[in-house]
Amino acid sequence: FPELTKVITHKSEYRGKLVEAFKKEDMPRIAISVDMLDTGIDVPEVVNLVFMKPVQSPIKLQQMIGRGTRPQAACRNLALLPNFEKKGFLIIDFWENNFSRDAKEVADQSTPVLATIFNTRLKLLETYLTDQQNPECKQVIADLRGQIQQIPTDSFTIRKHMPKIEEAWTDAFWDYLIPSKIDFLKVNVAPHLRLVPGVDVAAATFISKVERLKLLKRTNKEASGTIQSIVEDAQSLRDTILSDAERKAKSVCVPEKLVEFGSNELNLIRDTLAPRMKNKARYDTFLELDLVDSIAISGYILLSKSGEKMYVAEYRRLVEERILKLVADHPTIKAIQRGEPIDDWQLLELERTLTKELGESDLEVTPENLTKVFSPSTDSFLDLVRQTLDMQYLPDYKDLVARQFEKYTIEHKFNADQIRFLRAVQSVFLQKRRLETADLYDAPALVGFGQDAVERWFTEQEALELVAFANKMAV
Repeated sequence: FPELTKVITHKSEYRGKLVEAFKKEDMPRIAISVDMLDTGIDVPEVVNLVFMKPVQSPIKLQQMIGRGTRPQAACRNLALLPNFEKKGFLIIDFWENNFSRDAKEVADQSTPVLATIFNTRLKLLETYLTDQQNPECKQVIADLRGQIQQIPTDSFTIRKHMPKIEEAWTDAFWDYLIPSKIDFLKVNVAPHLRLVPGVDVAAATFISKVERLKLLKRTNKEASGTIQSIVEDAQSLRDTILSDAERKAKSVCVPEKLVEFGSNELNLIRDTLAPRMKNKARYDTFLELDLVDSIAISGYILLSKSGEKMYVAEYRRLVEERILKLVADHPTIKAIQRGEPIDDWQLLELERTLTKELGESDLEVTPENLTKVFSPSTDSFLDLVRQTLDMQYLPDYKDLVARQFEKYTIEHKFNADQIRFLRAVQSVFLQKRRLETADLYDAPALVGFGQDAVERWFTEQEALELVAFANKMAV
């Protein structure tokens, strides 16, 4: 879809018209710019900002962020917004710009976790330069080379720098190491680890702690704090989701043993437990409810069936107890406890179960009441389960619907007009949690496409299939 994107620079012909088109028209949706859209332009509908280079000026950085922080109330063209609403603003940063600093502060950069691991291993490697045939040294080298292999050499950024760093990929470079090679790796190779895709941050953080412990032990430095942190991580893993080998690694992850372990034992713990860290419980048992209050516990809830007024605190306590009973034996929750993969349809079935059992109960637990009692953003039972059980990796109902609509769009190879219409249909469905054929013609969010939009863009069979597809997710 080439019409989706335009490059706008000072050298572009008709750059003024291109900027106006980006601000007011349906296309382009993506503008690629160098110093043309940073300041002095107001596009409240912007919801994504991508940094493809470092920004050295803190003042300019804050100005650029200001391009996207305008609220929905300032937006004039809601059709340009995802699902016709602006709930947030996403920054995608490829250069680790520091967004928390004040405009008066000097520029700085934090270090990504993979680079931290790499640099720790380089320091560890330095201690072996006079003993390079040591098996422990060879393992450190293997770990470093494994990280280097993760760097995406086919990316544009890496291709530009490859002539300068390509020797780090060769066997000859590692045959015999000297301090200048260590410096070369730290200065020229480590920064590119920020481009490694699909990083499991929880696993990488645990690996970083183990590597730091190895370095502290090797250099005879105080390691009690690092040991305690590793122990807490390991003991936060529930036995019910661990294999026999993983449970064994967890059982030896105690302070008295970590103090004695050498590199080989620590590497085994690292490799065995790191992949499980994303399933780490916080402090308590898996099903103990411990919701963090995000709204004041005050006021009351009116139950329409009985006419009863119930204080929010009491209502919340009863809802928590009811959810605890419902999810304790649900097959989807059991599967998660066992560490088994689950699909969207299993999660949708969980949402249906909670909707039926709670919505039809004497408590009248509806999405509207959830937002009043728990938080303004909690409008589905899956979202409540995610918060309650601290399962941040669990998608909520909106996530599932968006993902299924995206798959449906890709499978049917729709054009740009059809895709825009489907996004609006998705918004209608999320509001009603179901879809009728009449909605395609008279739903307020769809009337702007014209009364004949369905006939223009879809066959009768396609329209029926769309309604049937959406209602598979109805709750």
